[in-house]
Amino acid sequence: MLPIDMEIVMIIANLPEKLSALSKVDPDKAIQLMQAWGDGKKDVETIWNDANDHLSKHV
Repeated sequence: MLPIDMEIVMIIANLPEKLSALSKVDPDKAIQLMQAWGDGKKDVETIWNDANDHLSKHV
């Protein structure tokens, strides 16, 4: 069995909620990140970090 990176599991589990929160304060950025995720242009860690960075600017 391959080792499982629990941090990645946590990110994948919580990313939809994070993107939902972002969509309420910056819908264009949320859509951009969802498209990058769906198109495979960015990995989930990068999307997670980008979403958190943008959310922190709106707090």
